[in-house]
Amino acid sequence: MLGGSLESALYPACAAEVFHNWTLVHDDIIDDDDFRRGVKTCHRSLGGYGRENYGLDDSGAAAFGLNFALLAGDLQQGWANSLLLESVRHGVSAELALSLMDRLQNYVNRELITGEALDVELSLRNPLTVCPAEVERMFELKTGVLLRYCAESGAMIALNDAAGASREVNTLGRLAMSVAVAFQMRDDYLGIFGDEAKFGKPVGSDLSEGKITLLLLKSLENLPESGRSELLGSLGHSSYNMDELNRVRELMVDSGAVDFVQKREEELSAAALAWLGELPENEYNQYWRELINYLLHREK
Repeated sequence: MLGGSLESALYPACAAEVFHNWTLVHDDIIDDDDFRRGVKTCHRSLGGYGRENYGLDDSGAAAFGLNFALLAGDLQQGWANSLLLESVRHGVSAELALSLMDRLQNYVNRELITGEALDVELSLRNPLTVCPAEVERMFELKTGVLLRYCAESGAMIALNDAAGASREVNTLGRLAMSVAVAFQMRDDYLGIFGDEAKFGKPVGSDLSEGKITLLLLKSLENLPESGRSELLGSLGHSSYNMDELNRVRELMVDSGAVDFVQKREEELSAAALAWLGELPENEYNQYWRELINYLLHREK
């Protein structure tokens, strides 16, 4: 979009993707999830490997999977740095490569892990003591900083701006942050209202984990005492049949929480499109528009 070389951005893009995936590996451990994108999570898959190849019992296989998934994530984080260094051989200046690495380690790494920690903390608190602004802040840290880094890095490479001080870098960063928060809101919506076959992981798992979402907070805020008690009582079950899940959905719709979240998604998307309007109009600008539309309406 800004006239840069796609080839020079290839290794930094790979670095960001590898970095992203180590955070998912560790996130799935923290959430004790069985599936991601329709396949077994890393620690579950590795646990199966330990059972099949070393004859481990369930407890041993679980420990094997956990330990090796942690190591796999650690390895991926180091790999991301190596890919950024490799970019120097493919059109990125040494100064810019070091700047991108510094941002990844001293901004993204710290902020993203802070967001993950906040996510864990919020799940331990009484939902009635959490406000929506705290959840949005967690979205910005846990998801937004990485997408912001990707967008800003692309602009820095295109403009050879190692300081990241140009208007385009700032504009793309703000655009990406809005998109990321809207994405996370949609993700939480699909966690309750999605089609499990499309979504790729069990619908209702957020309820099992007692995950603090905007849907939950706004429902608890707006429901009468009887509905609030019913919804709180539905949290933490190991699984949900369709009648139970549909009752939660009904409470969330009737409370106005679904309308609230969808309106907030639309506000964030509108903000992103406004930022996009300040950037060059070309086919890559259109790709961003298609991405924003997809994130707002995606089913998986």
